[in-house]
Amino acid sequence: MMFKTETMNLHVINLEHWLSIYSIETIILQCAKPDQPSTEGTSFVRWGSSFSMKKISFICVCFIILLFLYFSKIHEWPSITILLDLQSHTSTAQTHATEEPLVTPYKEMTVEDVMSSLRGNFPTATNFTSFQSSSSARHSVTRLEQPRAQFCVGDTLNVLVEMRDYRGRPKAYGGDFILARINSPKLQASASGDVTDFRNGSYHVRFTLFWPGQVQVSVLLIHPSEAVQVLWRTRKQNYNKIAYTGTFVNGSKTEKSLCSFRLPKNRPLCEYKDEEQGEYFACVQPPTLPCSSLKTLYSYNTPGPSLTKEETRLLARENIAVPIRNNFNAVKVISCTVATHRPSEKCVAGMKSPFPSGYFFANKWTSSFCQTSSFPSEDAINSCLMGRRLYFRGDSTVHQYYYYLEKKLTDLKFQGSFGPCLSQLAVDSRRNITVHYMKHFTPWISAHHIPVNGCGYVSRDLEKLELIGDGDGRQDAVVISFGQHFRAFPLDFFIHRLLNLRRAIIQLQARSPQTLVMVKLENTRELNSKVLRLSDWYGYMQNMAQRKVFGDLKVALLDAWDITVAANTFAVHPNEIIVSNEVALFLSHLCHYP
Repeated sequence: MMFKTETMNLHVINLEHWLSIYSIETIILQCAKPDQPSTEGTSFVRWGSSFSMKKISFICVCFIILLFLYFSKIHEWPSITILLDLQSHTSTAQTHATEEPLVTPYKEMTVEDVMSSLRGNFPTATNFTSFQSSSSARHSVTRLEQPRAQFCVGDTLNVLVEMRDYRGRPKAYGGDFILARINSPKLQASASGDVTDFRNGSYHVRFTLFWPGQVQVSVLLIHPSEAVQVLWRTRKQNYNKIAYTGTFVNGSKTEKSLCSFRLPKNRPLCEYKDEEQGEYFACVQPPTLPCSSLKTLYSYNTPGPSLTKEETRLLARENIAVPIRNNFNAVKVISCTVATHRPSEKCVAGMKSPFPSGYFFANKWTSSFCQTSSFPSEDAINSCLMGRRLYFRGDSTVHQYYYYLEKKLTDLKFQGSFGPCLSQLAVDSRRNITVHYMKHFTPWISAHHIPVNGCGYVSRDLEKLELIGDGDGRQDAVVISFGQHFRAFPLDFFIHRLLNLRRAIIQLQARSPQTLVMVKLENTRELNSKVLRLSDWYGYMQNMAQRKVFGDLKVALLDAWDITVAANTFAVHPNEIIVSNEVALFLSHLCHYP
């Protein structure tokens, strides 16, 4: 989102130039009497008297327009709407109007289409009476189905989870939020498990045994179903968990104002719109400064929705991510054949990502469905990236990729923070490598003052990118991730933003089919995060939405959720082991090595 004031400034500068030479009174007087010679004898009036009445009238109309622009610049009307990035958006709309409609094989998708596909994962309302009747990890049990003395690498390990409440009674309904993994700590090996909810208080977990050794099973009850219902109820149509303070600056004068995505219109508002994409943000109009002087935003937590005492207890930290007891020990896994289980296909955009999508062994991530390389050395990364331009767009989790490459590659030099949203650029001029990062527009959840000047929606940014690709397969790449900051807002708000991005990706690939587009799914985050705003259940649902929105496109999905669940890493900014493996997975889609 970009404040376009350059055109307005040009008009004002030209007007001020003319007014410095000729007084307003003289201009008005001459317009009223265009054919009368001037008694003052100024060159302007002598010049004007030689023109016909029509030409003088035309000149007067031009000056009236300039006067209107000038006074519009210095005076704010009672209610103001600013169309952000007006020039580029208007030209885009005109281009769309004159060009033939883009014909694609992809079906148009709506918010309701996506919401309908997710309804099976929405919690079912139950008569929650007391904390004691909620699911209890300490009273529940995990059982091994078809136990054996040993298993083979490649076998499926099936586990049954039986949920009980705090009184030890079996649960009769599902909806609990469960995460499961297998691991061998001495081997630095781990993988996620696929959980199926039978909706009767029982759950099936399927694990793929990827490595030999002693393998432990771990099942966590992140939230009982009763807590999930609270999370869902307090998210629907609730834009008020987070609010913003906007800082308006004009010269030495500063004013602050309340900003949000939904504000009552009982006060004059500064409304920042992208009408074509249906995006909207607003601030209460500051006392004296113009709406165009908005410089920074910072967020803060509101008191939030009110909860009962029992609901508050459900969401207390001590009741989040509680282990469920196993009634079996670690299982023994052996290599029953000499052949390895390495995938035969190369990693390309558009492949269907299964779950689990891979596993860790010796802290290295290996995909379960396509060939990956670890890119362990600087030379390997440089060889892959030579001649390429990488565009990282979105939140700070994909910003970590930018920082990792900048740190890893000696000749990739940081060029500074500048331009839209203080984007960051790094260049290796010898190898012709360019890496560019830019954050997405609001929502942001940050106590820091974030500059808004030049900030734009990722979908708009994709419209402007000039991308390359050649016959040797050297292509540009775009990696996008922006889910974390949306968790505190309604799900359909997030889906709306995803659908704008979907349309932009389709258009980008129509004009640059070789460009790799990768969407990084959300990773898990700290368990002590403000749960009503940032719970991992929100992230889980948003990942389901992303799979629906991008699942039929030629887009690579980087399953950061699967990676961080497998690693048992609950951190919004994972450690370098995680980041390096995610970057290696991204590079494996760009460069295919045997």
